[in-house]
Amino acid sequence: MQTVTIDYAAAHLAELIERVGNGETIQLSRDGAPVARLIGVDQDEAADVPAAEVEEAFYGD
Repeated sequence: MQTVTIDYAAAHLAELIERVGNGETIQLSRDGAPVARLIGVDQDEAADVPAAEVEEAFYGD
């Protein structure tokens, strides 16, 4: 897994999305600490999430 800075990711987003689409995972860092990962989405596994679950995740019970 390659790690890139957030600034690099912003400047090279199209390239990183292409790489993620080809199976790579890209880790994003800020001030040397990992903060997020870009991972591909397998369309066969993607599922619709009911609105109620989304609302609960953001707003709680």
